[in-house]
Amino acid sequence: MLPWKKKAARLAEELRLSALAAGMLPRAALFPGRELKRLQWLPAGARKGRGAGEEAVLRCAGRWFSLLDRMRLRTSCLTRSLVLARLLRHEGHDARLVFGVRSDDGRREGHCWVSVRGRAVAGEVPGFEELRYDERR
Repeated sequence: MLPWKKKAARLAEELRLSALAAGMLPRAALFPGRELKRLQWLPAGARKGRGAGEEAVLRCAGRWFSLLDRMRLRTSCLTRSLVLARLLRHEGHDARLVFGVRSDDGRREGHCWVSVRGRAVAGEVPGFEELRYDERR
């Protein structure tokens, strides 16, 4: 493939991912419960081999998050994680939303982040213990 065709294909992929993220961000910020439900039913790996790579998705989402930060529209960890997990799932990666909790000085604090194949890809903060669901109950 010619170099200009590769560059055009990469640009088209980034534009597609950017448009997806732009649509997901307001929905995740305004309706997080509905987006959690959508994430639950979005099959992981549906686009095996056809979607964008994990790095491309992280780069695209990171650009949106930094743009919002520069505009002083800081989003919550839940909103960021929902968008990132949905983007990764849409592109065929097995992304999971992880919730964690820690207790400092008698205060409980919660946080969420995204993991792919058991590895945190963005948003994990040291000191948070992952909350796990026990299916035996």
